[in-house]
Amino acid sequence: MNRHQKIALAEKDLQIKDIGNILNKHSNYISNIFSGRYRSPRLRKEISRILDKPESYLWPEDSVLT
Repeated sequence: MNRHQKIALAEKDLQIKDIGNILNKHSNYISNIFSGRYRSPRLRKEISRILDKPESYLWPEDSVLT
């Protein structure tokens, strides 16, 4: 998990398990999406919506590539 993701979670007072509960996904799966091990454009959009941050803020390393 990168610094931006930690900040966004803290601003919303959420943890990965909370995001998992909201999205009805296991927290380990959500953790892997945050870390970049799994790529799910749909879930990244949902996480961005929940955290009220753009995907390019939460996953800046991917926005550099595109």
